[in-house]
Amino acid sequence: MNIKEEKIKLILQFLRQYKYDHSFQKLQEQSQIQLDPQSLELITQSIKNYDIKQLEYILNQYVDESTKQQCILKVLEQQYIKLLKLHNVQEAIQLLRNEMTKFCQDEEQKYQYASMIYIPELKVKQEQELIDEIIQLCYKQIGLIEPNRLVTIIQQQQAKQILDCHFHNKLEQNYNIIEKHSCNFKLNIIKHKKNIRFCIFSLNGQYKALVHSLQIYLYQIDNLTKEYQQKPKKIQTGQTGKITSIIFSPCNKYIGTSSEDFTVFIYNIQTDKKYKLEGHNAIVQSFNFVLCNQQKKKQKNEYDIYTISQDGWLYEWNENERKGGLKIEEKLLKLHTHQQKELMLLTSQNKISLYELYTKKQISQISNTKNNQNSIVDKPFNFILILISDIISELHLYSISDLLLIKVFQPTSCLNTLIPQLDFGWLNSNLIAAATTTGDLLIWHIQKSSQPIETIQGSEYKNEISCLKFHPIKNQLYVYQQKDLIRQSTQQQSTTEEIQAQFLQQRQQFQRHSWGMHQMLNFLSRISRQDQIGSNQSSMQEEDKGSSDDDM
Repeated sequence: MNIKEEKIKLILQFLRQYKYDHSFQKLQEQSQIQLDPQSLELITQSIKNYDIKQLEYILNQYVDESTKQQCILKVLEQQYIKLLKLHNVQEAIQLLRNEMTKFCQDEEQKYQYASMIYIPELKVKQEQELIDEIIQLCYKQIGLIEPNRLVTIIQQQQAKQILDCHFHNKLEQNYNIIEKHSCNFKLNIIKHKKNIRFCIFSLNGQYKALVHSLQIYLYQIDNLTKEYQQKPKKIQTGQTGKITSIIFSPCNKYIGTSSEDFTVFIYNIQTDKKYKLEGHNAIVQSFNFVLCNQQKKKQKNEYDIYTISQDGWLYEWNENERKGGLKIEEKLLKLHTHQQKELMLLTSQNKISLYELYTKKQISQISNTKNNQNSIVDKPFNFILILISDIISELHLYSISDLLLIKVFQPTSCLNTLIPQLDFGWLNSNLIAAATTTGDLLIWHIQKSSQPIETIQGSEYKNEISCLKFHPIKNQLYVYQQKDLIRQSTQQQSTTEEIQAQFLQQRQQFQRHSWGMHQMLNFLSRISRQDQIGSNQSSMQEEDKGSSDDDM
């Protein structure tokens, strides 16, 4: 069979299977290629007529002995079951003894047929189903193409497309051969150049919050355009130290930030009420909103707030009232909680610890000698991803339930160093994104390779990615790179340092000449002017210019 004939037979088979009878007949006539060999019609007719001798005679010409025995035994088996269902037990036993035993492979198969007499519910196969089963056994030997061959080819191709698809969420069991492979999980990367530290979304996607300097810029979805409004609401945190984390409450009603000034700022989006948690004696690294334990008496707020600081203390608050504290361990990094599972996960520089949420009883803990830099958890709270910084930087994926290491994700090369900017996909929880020191964006798929499935090169200026975040309900990844103003500030500082170095080198020469004082004053004037320019640029980054994106 040549390639052209095989292709036409594949199409003919598909047309007949899906009842395109007119097209089937027309293609057979025009191509002068018959789908079925003559032997198939003889075999089919013998099965329909229950002519065992004729079937055996035909099969002897085309198939080997073993295949022939299996085919004939299938026909006899159906006749045997029919007799048993009609309660013709004596006739069924005669059929088993005189005919079927000749084609059985061994004594065990004979025993299985004999025991069918005592089985009350036996199913007789439809005539076409029986024919299909027999054809499946001998199609190669009688010169027939594989049944459903075109369907199999298309399914294999679709499976390959899905396996090759970087952003496919899962591998389905059944493929619809009528439809082409389409992946709804293609990731849309949205790049911005803003000088921000954090980007975060509310769980329902209604709000986006950016942190610039010591302020929160809160964007709300416009119900008409379904995009975030251009003018954000600006919230002054009142904190004096660098902000270390930001989070929304599960109900999207509250937002808060922790800071290096040992405080936590909480803001009610609906009422504009704000308050500060003060009492830690070290930098507050992370915090979380936890629904109050309903078994306890009524409290001021529906949420308790758990906070952790670098000195190892975990504090519990309700509004600005501290309810209790627990010394955990030094160098705490992140606090993760899950309300439904009532679990709390703490990461420190060398440990991962799992606790009961309300009792704070430790469930399990693991230690390592490597330096943990950052941690994130997936939406279902099944996995935790740790950024490890040792000789090379890697991402370690652990299962939360038993704290077992599942997989290690590596950058494209050992020269690519990961920074603590990473996130888990929310709509597609198989995706992981992280950034490098050179401004590259790396994306991994948990079910695929340990190497990134996609690498997006940074800008020509190698601006570091200051923040990245997956959108909770859209196939979007927001990536924020520092504006070129930072680069200009660096160049400005370098220029100032060069002028200062020249002044120090020539200072003694100035002292030996009458014009030296004049030159020294010129140098000091240049240094002062450069400092003023640098100060102005710094002010441009920090000072408030109204509620717009310009100040970022």
